[in-house]
Amino acid sequence: MNKIYDKLLLAVALLLLAGGVFLYLQKSGATPSLNAPVNVEPADNPYKPVAVLPSVSAEASWPEASGNPSRPEWVYDVFTPPKIYIGKDGEFTQEGWKPPVPPPPYGIYLADIERKPYRIQLEGYIEEDRSDASKTLLLMFDEEAQKQVRARPGDDKPEAEFKLISFDIERIRDGDNNIEIVAKATILDQRSGEEVILTHGERRYDSGLTVIIRSEEDPSYLKELDGAPAEFEGPIGQYTLLEINLEESSVKVEKQATEDQEAETQTLKARAATPSSPPPITTPEANTAEEPVDIFDSMF
Repeated sequence: MNKIYDKLLLAVALLLLAGGVFLYLQKSGATPSLNAPVNVEPADNPYKPVAVLPSVSAEASWPEASGNPSRPEWVYDVFTPPKIYIGKDGEFTQEGWKPPVPPPPYGIYLADIERKPYRIQLEGYIEEDRSDASKTLLLMFDEEAQKQVRARPGDDKPEAEFKLISFDIERIRDGDNNIEIVAKATILDQRSGEEVILTHGERRYDSGLTVIIRSEEDPSYLKELDGAPAEFEGPIGQYTLLEINLEESSVKVEKQATEDQEAETQTLKARAATPSSPPPITTPEANTAEEPVDIFDSMF
């Protein structure tokens, strides 16, 4: 440790000695001064001062603020650019585009189109002998009594007030050799005295229908119409029922014009289930009066 301290003290003494020698030489003029001026002027191109011309003030006449000749409404200051917007039609405008005010609600909607099914429906049939249609057992359904009625061609069913006159099955073969079966039953409606044709797979309805109109603006509003054209009053205007489309379960309605709004026609689709939905599946009731039938022989 003593040797290290001795070395440090020797280094410090040497630094102090070097500094003292440098200061002595600087004061005695033996070394050049760092602040001495240096002559950088070339010998063949002496410096010549350039005379500065006195400044002359000038007055400017600024024009008044003006607009675009093609757009006189665009008036703006000299250093302030105009605020130009692009409207919804793509043209320039001085005002920002604002979304249009939403149109007033239509006021009504089609809740349902109700059709009353014909009181007797053809649900199915069982063929015992394809060569003899009179042996076919038909499964009829009484809508009023909500029960199944079995009948053969020629049978009279007084409890359901009909007589099964005939039953025909037509097998149609198309170009791809596929067979389409069309089965039709002809009954005599003993209540009305008319002959009615029932087609298997097609639900038959009475001629009448009911169009049910409701409103979201007034939940208590209810309007029932039985045909078109028909005028009626809604919760927020007058309307005219123009057309009824049973295939698409829709109606065409015109909202009549007012002082503030033009006439508007819309096609309204039913929000409820379509009226042409198939009838519910029913369980056949036991019929002890009917002879046993092998249902696996031929059923459609």
